[in-house]
Amino acid sequence: MNQIINQFRRIFAGDGRGDKDFTQQEERLKKAQDELKEASASLARAANYLADFIKARM
Repeated sequence: MNQIINQFRRIFAGDGRGDKDFTQQEERLKKAQDELKEASASLARAANYLADFIKARM
């Protein structure tokens, strides 16, 4: 019960003191996300090429 009360207190009365800075972690995550998007796009292109190749061979 105290955890819930403390959570509400932190949300409504928090002034930002003691907050952690996640800027570097957010930047790393954004970079990883961009790389994953690029890799998935490359994989989709390769799958399309393979499908086209298979169709051409039939």
